[in-house]
Amino acid sequence: MAAAPPGYAPQPGYAPQPGYAPAQPGYPPPPPGPQPQQVQWMPAPQQGPPGCPPGLEYLTQVDQLLVNQQIELLEIMTGFETQNKYKIRNSLGQQVYFAAEDSDCLTRQCCGPSRPFAMQILDNNQREVIHLERPLRCSSWCCFCCLQTMEVQSPPGTVIGYIEQDISFVYPWFS
Repeated sequence: MAAAPPGYAPQPGYAPQPGYAPAQPGYPPPPPGPQPQQVQWMPAPQQGPPGCPPGLEYLTQVDQLLVNQQIELLEIMTGFETQNKYKIRNSLGQQVYFAAEDSDCLTRQCCGPSRPFAMQILDNNQREVIHLERPLRCSSWCCFCCLQTMEVQSPPGTVIGYIEQDISFVYPWFS
């Protein structure tokens, strides 16, 4: 174990992890017990199937994706709508993608969940692999002419499909 820096006095009964050195002399080591975990990303696949857009080869190795919204403290305390961010993980808990909403403050506050937005979905190399565009549309079931729709691009700039709301009188359905 390395010698303690000048002014460093370890706590009795505490042994720092091998290779641990405090950031600055005089600061105590981290407390014993569980430490915050770093994000564990899914390892990059060796090679995707022919014709697979870059970054989507991860999808060939997963059986399900779990999408969790990152909660913003400002939003909880004030009710002020912020841009949403999501961690997208596989069934092993490894992060596969990260998604971030791009919308302006005024539409977030005025339009709520019906707001228009763009969504970037990034892989573990911070490359945008999927881009989603949702225009402003009415959210009422009685406006059949302007139900919700979203354009899906991968790679960004190349449209690969659309998500469209179907007519339904009870729950929203999407194709």
